[in-house]
Amino acid sequence: MRFTSGDELVIRPEGDRWTAILHAPSARANRPAATGGPTRRQREYIDFIKRYMHRFGVAPAESDIQDHFLVSAPSVNQMIRTLERKGFNTRDRDWFGKTIPRSIRVLRDD
Repeated sequence: MRFTSGDELVIRPEGDRWTAILHAPSARANRPAATGGPTRRQREYIDFIKRYMHRFGVAPAESDIQDHFLVSAPSVNQMIRTLERKGFNTRDRDWFGKTIPRSIRVLRDD
């Protein structure tokens, strides 16, 4: 179900129960980054996410990214939030606005 605000409600079965996810597109995610393309480090994260998704068929958890780059959990979270703010990726959110695990999607990788 798509709302006039651009939000989208997705209801899907998962085993013996149903899950509802509200996708709220960020106005910033649709806007091109002010600085142009990603930095070298941001490019490394984007490439890792794409390779991981291609190999395993699911987005990496932040702990997978943390293990790969040998950085702290807050560093990974900050980078993912930065990439999201710049419009390079997005994450699904539940009814309460919390991010859903393994829901990172690459939107663009200039």
